[in-house]
Amino acid sequence: HSFISYALEALNEVDGLEIFGPAADHKGAVAAFTMPGIHPHDVAQILDSQGIAVRAGHHCAMPLHDKFNLPATTRASFYVYNSTDDVDLLVD
Repeated sequence: HSFISYALEALNEVDGLEIFGPAADHKGAVAAFTMPGIHPHDVAQILDSQGIAVRAGHHCAMPLHDKFNLPATTRASFYVYNSTDDVDLLVD
């Protein structure tokens, strides 16, 4: 069970959250998502106020955002120093 699999499964538990991108076995350790009715920059700011670092924007994929009619997405990126506890904090 990979770390990104854990993260995607946990994020899928959040009501209304929509994850963009391929399945865990076809992606790196990033999760781009949107929350209904909340601009991705606001999601990032709220998470930042709780000490959770994410990015919001086009992530060098503006044509894809245009295709899906998205103003932006919020993206969580994970690395070797992250743990499942970090994912749980993000989901909470």
